[in-house]
Amino acid sequence: MSIETKMYLNNNYLLKRFLHENPKYYKYLNRDPMFIKELNELMKEKYKLTIPDKIDNLKEKLDMVNTFIDILN
Repeated sequence: MSIETKMYLNNNYLLKRFLHENPKYYKYLNRDPMFIKELNELMKEKYKLTIPDKIDNLKEKLDMVNTFIDILN
């Protein structure tokens, strides 16, 4: 694995954790350092860090607040 890739992983805790949980990706990362971009996308999908996931999360929170307001009235 290249030094740049190792440094990137050390600076990105979630990506490093994802890689430890899915060791099969080490092989791909060792063969192709540019796989880090795909790995980052896979990590975002698994941990629900994509834009649609964030919007859904915000919607759920707003619905919950709305329900609390309805209960209090």
